Amino acid sequence: MKPLQQGEIKMKNIRKMARTTLAAMLVAAGLAGSGAWASETYKIVSLLDYSGPFANRGKPVEQMQRLLVDWYNETRGAERGVSIELDPVDTGYDQAKTVQAYERALQDDKLIGFVTFGSPNVIALQNRLPENKFPAVHGGPSYSLMEKGSWVFTPLNDYARYFAAAVDWRLASWEGSEDMKVAFATFDGSSGRDWAEGLKNRMSDRNIVIVLEEFISPRALEVTVNVERIIEADPDFVIVAGTDQLQPMILSELHANDFDMTRVLNSQHEGLGLLDLLGVPGEVLEGAYEVTTENYADQTTEAFKIYDERKDNYDTRWAADTLLHYPSIMVMLDAIDRAIEKNGGDRISGQQVYDELANGTFDGRGLLGDIKFSNETDPTLGAAAVVILQQKDGQITQASDFIPLEN
Repeated sequence: MKPLQQGEIKMKNIRKMARTTLAAMLVAAGLAGSGAWASETYKIVSLLDYSGPFANRGKPVEQMQRLLVDWYNETRGAERGVSIELDPVDTGYDQAKTVQAYERALQDDKLIGFVTFGSPNVIALQNRLPENKFPAVHGGPSYSLMEKGSWVFTPLNDYARYFAAAVDWRLASWEGSEDMKVAFATFDGSSGRDWAEGLKNRMSDRNIVIVLEEFISPRALEVTVNVERIIEADPDFVIVAGTDQLQPMILSELHANDFDMTRVLNSQHEGLGLLDLLGVPGEVLEGAYEVTTENYADQTTEAFKIYDERKDNYDTRWAADTLLHYPSIMVMLDAIDRAIEKNGGDRISGQQVYDELANGTFDGRGLLGDIKFSNETDPTLGAAAVVILQQKDGQITQASDFIPLEN
């Protein structure tokens, strides 16, 4: 992203001040015109990673969250006389730091809920949230460790379901006489191992054989040996679910060894659009696929328009890393708004926001389809379908219709 010139910065600041002033005027007008809504301020605490393995995502994700919170404050919040504050906190992708941040957040009377970043946040909070009656919406996939009745909600559903849907999609055109050989390469961590186990469980009755599970340290500086093992396994389909550091190295090394990139499937959190931003050459990505619940290639959606109209004021991007967290903050804002409306403008509680999350269907605004939670029976559910994208002739194209996810 190129640096802004001084004149551009001044103009952006002027526009932002004007928007803030307009929002304040709308709030004042709404309160003066009708005594129905009391002026209230709520705080969402965002548990982020500025210092761990996904540190380079921290600021862009925070800025996307802030863009959406500001959008709410300027629209529905202004109508209701309500203001939402976003409080970003670094947890370093660490459970102990998450607990510390959580205990501090509980001291704030304005707290209404949390948005989380990774599996260490979910592991640390899921048994604490019910006691304190504050919900969390997770900006990533769900995990098998999540318990029924969880107060953590996962709009993106379960990555193992994504990978299984992608394997089934590939199997539909498989013409081999033997079982299709699948390799799974991911980072060595709780999330990566959870996805691998979930995929294996879901594929037990398919005509495939998982020939390799490759777990790579998220701080590895080279992946030559790992890629050698992938190539030696001679897979027909390779699922790569790494990190911002690992994914470019794995793909580049596969391409350097003349591996057929049309056999490669990237996970949603390391999607094709993000890999381009990370500097992966187009010739490396050419032919490769991605499985995702988010059809970010479609820029006609309401979700994209909300972003596009405001993007100049925020240091963020329309890419896989930030878009993992778009539905989490939007769903939280929608749940808060529904609770406020039902409560007639009186101050709401975390319990009331939880009730909306537990009993509602949420609009993906075109980026995703409908999102519906069933935490009492299966806390891993959220979005209902995925789409396969492909890098083709230098462009990200839609390679499939939306594919329903199995429960």
